[in-house]
Amino acid sequence: MKNLLKRGFTLIELLIVIAIIGILTAFLTTNLQGARARARDSRRKQDLSTIQQALRLYYNDTQSFPLTATMTSSWGGSLVNGTTTYITVLPRDPSTVPGSPVNYGYNSAGVNYLILTKLENLSDPDITASQTRCPSTYSSYVPPSGYPGKNAQEDYVVCEE
Repeated sequence: MKNLLKRGFTLIELLIVIAIIGILTAFLTTNLQGARARARDSRRKQDLSTIQQALRLYYNDTQSFPLTATMTSSWGGSLVNGTTTYITVLPRDPSTVPGSPVNYGYNSAGVNYLILTKLENLSDPDITASQTRCPSTYSSYVPPSGYPGKNAQEDYVVCEE
């Protein structure tokens, strides 16, 4: 009879196992959030690289870059000049939700350009390196209406090379 009663777990053992599972879940959830943020940052960098390639092609044909007003009205659409399409869809930030688009910052007077996004991983060394590559265009950048202001700690910048 005594053997039948000793087969189960005690309340303390169950509480310890539940606490361990809770701690592991909290730890894994935190790590997954960081991985998701880094994945979104990687997507942002790739998007800016794609836009940069389209702008180079545009410049080769027209000898100037699209003006700020032209690009800011085109996000989500295509970059076209006459019958030439340079990019079929100008990408939006991966944090965009339906009905609330988040666009990348763009500034150009035709001679040079700057594309800007905000990275979530503030320890990313590419933030400082990108701003160093584009010091004059970044310092003179004025965010378009509806885009958050400059923040040197999180702004990742791409400019003409």
